[in-house]
Amino acid sequence: MGKKRFHKPGKIIRSGVKSLTHHSHNLYAQLKSETKGKAEVSFIGQKKTQSVSAQLYQYNADKAVYVNNIRDFDFFHTQDKPDYLWLNFHGLHDVVMISSLADSLQLDRLTLRNILDTTQRPKSEEFEGYLQFSIKSILKKEDGQLQVEQISFILSDQYVISFQEESSDHFGSIRRKINEGTGSIRKKSSDYLLSQLLDALLDNYFESIDQVNQELRILESDVFKNPVKEVLIALENHKKAAQVIKKSLVPCREAIQSILNGRTRFIHDDNQKFFRDLSNNITSALDETEDTIRTLDGLTNIYFASESQKMNETMKLLTTVATLFIPLTFIAGIYGMNFTYMPGLTYPYGYYAVLVAMALVSILMIIFFKRKGLF
Repeated sequence: MGKKRFHKPGKIIRSGVKSLTHHSHNLYAQLKSETKGKAEVSFIGQKKTQSVSAQLYQYNADKAVYVNNIRDFDFFHTQDKPDYLWLNFHGLHDVVMISSLADSLQLDRLTLRNILDTTQRPKSEEFEGYLQFSIKSILKKEDGQLQVEQISFILSDQYVISFQEESSDHFGSIRRKINEGTGSIRKKSSDYLLSQLLDALLDNYFESIDQVNQELRILESDVFKNPVKEVLIALENHKKAAQVIKKSLVPCREAIQSILNGRTRFIHDDNQKFFRDLSNNITSALDETEDTIRTLDGLTNIYFASESQKMNETMKLLTTVATLFIPLTFIAGIYGMNFTYMPGLTYPYGYYAVLVAMALVSILMIIFFKRKGLF
């Protein structure tokens, strides 16, 4: 898990405003339609790296070899059978490079399309000779925005290939274990490596959910003490983030369950337990996400209730003040009539008597309002 990050309320509110006022409307629908119409394979997504790079780990129980900037993929056909391979890509927009890999491994054309289309829903599919698995990686960045990245995997008996959109690495701990020979990765088959890679990505979900909950605790005091419009926008931003997390977790759980229920030959019986554990962890993450969404709904309702209460208090005060002046206006209206003969018009202290009477009426009404709890 990453380092805990706490945001100040003002920063949370600003990030909420930014998120809801800068929607991305590029759903790549037109590009997908054109690609299908031309029967071409194209990258569908946002270019997040300058160039596509690939790194290779070749390992067994006794040793591990790391090679960077792989461009030629013939090693898949020449490597020693006892060794396992993990090839990781940073970036997906180099269609020629990834197509070259697909040709070398004779990957199905549909698999290639799924890898290059970052709008795909998380899923798992078994093809002849390999299993394809895709998942969304979600991290909350320092500015409060969600970083959503599609990561695809190809699993075979001897290798795992991972495709990342960005150059950031989610698998630092796994790389260390392979390099140092700690843990069980170098002692187990490639499907165990896949389970560990998926587990590392699932940690990102827990970290993102935890960060949303931490920021909610800060916003909660503002909901009660200072329920301004920006706080509502921040709440809606976090609700949107939680819903994105949930939307990614549900198909991920389905993909894991399809692997467990289908009993694919690429997942060995002794490693089934690790995928069952992944499924249980995803369920736990979903439960936490749903609790967060319920908390957000509750805080939103409290916000509107607070706003309604403030409005009611204001209306009550205005109504009380207006009621206080009704009898005074009545008295002033009577003595403001322009009749020639009116009782008290010639009385030398009449003006002061009326002022005293008005003051007494006001005092009596204030006492009445205080007893009724209106003041």
